[in-house]
Amino acid sequence: MAQTRMTEEEKDAAIQRYLDFQEKLNLTEEQKPQVEEINTSFFKGLADLRNSSASRLDKYRTYKDLSAKRDKQMKEVLTKDQYKMFKDFQAETKENLRERRRANQR
Repeated sequence: MAQTRMTEEEKDAAIQRYLDFQEKLNLTEEQKPQVEEINTSFFKGLADLRNSSASRLDKYRTYKDLSAKRDKQMKEVLTKDQYKMFKDFQAETKENLRERRRANQR
């Protein structure tokens, strides 16, 4: 089964979207290190998961657990408006991933 990989341009664009999004959130000085810690932990978990030899189902379950933990932590740190923006960004990112997968399947 072929796996899709992001090109360097796609990676750069994704990183830039993420940085723009963080700026758009308008985090307070208190929130910035908390959000950074949450994201660092989440992305480390994703990297560990990617390198894992676990079954596909186990990886999916672990991913769902990581996502739920991140959402819970973000909800505690962000204001209601910021959290809504965070969830909207997640939905947009998910849709972009789906579109990329569809394009690669053609």
